[in-house]
Amino acid sequence: MKLKNFVLVGSMAVLGVAFTSCSKGEELYDSGAIVAQQKSEYATNFEKKYGPIDPNQNWDLATMHPISSLPSASFAGTRAGTRGEGDSEVTPVSVSEPTIASMDIEKAVLDWMHTELKAGSNNSKKGKPFYLKTQQQSFTIVPIYQGVASYYWELWMNVGGVNVPVWSKYKDITYYASSTSTTPETLTDQGVPDGAFKVHAPTYTYTATADKALYFFLKVWKKDEKGKDTPDMIVTSLDKKMLALEGAKRPEGVPADNDVTIIGCEDGSDNDYEDLVFLVYGKPTPPIVPTDEIEITETKRYMMEDLGTTDDFDFNDVVVDVENVYTQKIHLKQIANGGWDEDYREDPVFKGQRAIVRAAGGIYDFTLTIGNTTWSKSDDLTADQMYNTGWGNSTIYRTGMESELAKFDVTGWNPDKNNVSVTVVGKGPNDGVKTITFPKQGEAPLMIAVDKDVNWMTERSSVPSSWWYKVD
Repeated sequence: MKLKNFVLVGSMAVLGVAFTSCSKGEELYDSGAIVAQQKSEYATNFEKKYGPIDPNQNWDLATMHPISSLPSASFAGTRAGTRGEGDSEVTPVSVSEPTIASMDIEKAVLDWMHTELKAGSNNSKKGKPFYLKTQQQSFTIVPIYQGVASYYWELWMNVGGVNVPVWSKYKDITYYASSTSTTPETLTDQGVPDGAFKVHAPTYTYTATADKALYFFLKVWKKDEKGKDTPDMIVTSLDKKMLALEGAKRPEGVPADNDVTIIGCEDGSDNDYEDLVFLVYGKPTPPIVPTDEIEITETKRYMMEDLGTTDDFDFNDVVVDVENVYTQKIHLKQIANGGWDEDYREDPVFKGQRAIVRAAGGIYDFTLTIGNTTWSKSDDLTADQMYNTGWGNSTIYRTGMESELAKFDVTGWNPDKNNVSVTVVGKGPNDGVKTITFPKQGEAPLMIAVDKDVNWMTERSSVPSSWWYKVD
């Protein structure tokens, strides 16, 4: 895993401190010396916590793998998001927590799926890039089949801009090998056998705000990298890595007045789309909408410490995503059955750069500089409040939900040089102004860069040592 493959083997010289000379009895204050002392103490405490740092350690751990989504309503950034609970501001949550149950998927449904999605065949011409539109009614997601695959994955959905985890490979799904079987079999990498008599599957029922765009995506890991935080790739229904098959055979457990759509997913390159198959049902099922344009982002998540204390390693005092933004037009063609297929895609068009402040866990005012653009916490957020870090009663952050404290366009960001810094204004008379920049190799980091899949920590919870040590 890229996030965890840096071995700490060397030692690091403690940062030097340039104090002003003081005559006996004099009380001279040197802001620079105090800040240098704080950085020195931080470096010492960092090594106590995580061990010696290899002098070649690079703190840029981001892959910047491209991620597709639906286009933003407007590329022009806003100064802040929509106000939520407490005093924080977040992307509005547009989908409920799921009601979880289970149901049986009988052989007739599995046989219909196998007819439509023949294993080993190229089934890509059966589908199109798509998303769904939520209705007033609830809808249910049921994973019904897992094919032979060497990857590990998680199924997620994005509803109105909010990423929500749904299901992970193997979870709570079993099968009966024949009509005489009395004991369910657990899934292995070989998946559900083609001749299985029945699958016992989990069901996840959601209620969403009406008229929200919903698309699905898989976070995919190579089998031997299952435990790492950042997936090896992300495939989406917008990229035609999923096929929506309407008119599906209805499982007996689905109410008769509900519509059913079966969705087949491709996690590799053989294009049979049966690596994961799940169904969506509802009254009605959210309708399928062909996608003719997508937004592609390349993102780094910068996590920072503000030196409020020298033994705090939660890296949540400032969390900001910075991204290159592209759009890509998809041209569709109508096919014989009245559906749509993808004809071709235009080259991606660069639209600009954008920053999204995700968390602000410190109590200090700060000014964030990204390339040629600056943004100040005091402009939009109360300086004394900690945001989305599990502090007090004001937190609204939870795994799977991405907060949006502020969003704005930036210029001049160089992801290779990591030209990002934060200037922190102290509160006390002996607390200086601190400017924190991206660390050089071998330094104790006050800032790191990771992929946007990596979640920040709750207040005073240190990032795990596995982030710095190699995982065997």
